[in-house]
Amino acid sequence: MRPAAALAILTLLPACSSDSPAASEHGGTSETGTSATGTSGPDTSTGEPTSGEDPEDLTCKHGPWESGKPIAMPELPTGDPAAGYTALLNEDYVSCGIPWELFGFAEDVLGVEEPLPGRTGKNAEVGHAWNVVSLEDGSELVVSNCLQCHAGYFNGELIVGLGKASADFTTSLSDFAEPLPDLPEINQANASFNKFKARAAALGPYSTMMTIGANPAVMFAIVLLSHRDPVTLAWNDEPLYELSTELVLPADPPPWWRVGKKASNFANGMSRRDHRGTMVLASSLCTDSVEEAAPIVDYFADIQAYIASLEAPSYPFAIDEALAADGAEVFECNCAGCHGTYADDPKAESFPNLLIPIDVIGTDPSFARQAAEGGFYHHLRQWFNDSYYGMFSEVVTDDPTPGYTAPPLDGIWATAPYFHNGSVPSIALVLDSTARPTTWRRLDYDSTNFDEAALGWPWQPAMPWSDAPESERKFIYDTTLFGYGNGGHTFGDHLDDTERRALLEYLKTL
Repeated sequence: MRPAAALAILTLLPACSSDSPAASEHGGTSETGTSATGTSGPDTSTGEPTSGEDPEDLTCKHGPWESGKPIAMPELPTGDPAAGYTALLNEDYVSCGIPWELFGFAEDVLGVEEPLPGRTGKNAEVGHAWNVVSLEDGSELVVSNCLQCHAGYFNGELIVGLGKASADFTTSLSDFAEPLPDLPEINQANASFNKFKARAAALGPYSTMMTIGANPAVMFAIVLLSHRDPVTLAWNDEPLYELSTELVLPADPPPWWRVGKKASNFANGMSRRDHRGTMVLASSLCTDSVEEAAPIVDYFADIQAYIASLEAPSYPFAIDEALAADGAEVFECNCAGCHGTYADDPKAESFPNLLIPIDVIGTDPSFARQAAEGGFYHHLRQWFNDSYYGMFSEVVTDDPTPGYTAPPLDGIWATAPYFHNGSVPSIALVLDSTARPTTWRRLDYDSTNFDEAALGWPWQPAMPWSDAPESERKFIYDTTLFGYGNGGHTFGDHLDDTERRALLEYLKTL
């Protein structure tokens, strides 16, 4: 993606928390070190049962869920899902963007995105990730919407709610924004563009990703709050808290269809209570006062309801039902304790909403530790809870412990790459930590090129990021870089190949 495209989707935030030039989607060693298994009681990692106990039975009884800390489901405001879908695709919750008159020129650089059916007026003329809004003075503005991050392709189909796994944030937004001249502020749309450009310049140094697919959602939120007064939400050109270009955290946008089951948002489970606060904050690129934020918070009750109403798509390829039935048994013993149970009737399903401590899950600890007490970004908790948004939402980063939440696995087959930082290209590798590559790259960014056996994107080994030509670095995922580690979650290592194949087949049914 060229720098202008990166600016256009700079609202890629965890609230609603582009494609690689390599191809159209239509058509190792971890820095975390050795991870714990998280088991208690008999040492199931060695397979040595206590006297008189069946080893297989022990596998079912013990697991990381024993160390998990449950998060209570919040009581959310009532919302209208249909109204939420309308608001999602029509409202201006970013509060700045590109004047309508200039958007056609921007598309020459950004590329033309696939529109969504059913949109009307000028919204029918723009791609799915843009909204056209009229301002008070009659000027028109094209603003980003949540689908910049949360509409991805699988098997050539655009799926609303699927994280965009090929977004390119490897060019600093500052590199594009700073050279652009300000527009004469003859109307509100031009003034809005000038603010849009300035905010991009502020975000740029602290949100540049190392590889295509890595998402700066967490960093966008941190940078935005670091520039704002928590009570008034007024913007300050200089950050009020220290930021770092060395501690840039990557993320992987989760699918929206998990939201209805989850008690918290963000990989570390830090968004608690009514999630509208974190959702609106993360979208608030240019929302600089409580007066501006309040009506957005109001209609986000509907957007929140819409997101929670989504269901995972069905696996589009053949499933070996007998093998999947065998895999269901493997899943029940080894996975259900953390990831819940699944059934044709949703009322028969269960989900435990567990926060798994860092030393148990063992995945890259950078996000959880840097956000927790003593971490470089620990100020985000106090800022948020003291802010306007803290009146109805809450951020909790280390109570009772820093860790990561075990997500529901509905539609897991569609959501490669895996882990909270997108460091593992397939579920087969999630289930076998010994086979994970230290450095890798996707073969292409064609969403129809899917590995049905491994459940993920086809990949190949790559040279270290630092050794690659500069033009090639953006395609390389190097797990030795800060925040990009692929260690941990070793809970499938004890399975044999037959069990893994059966489990992968079962996951296709979710």
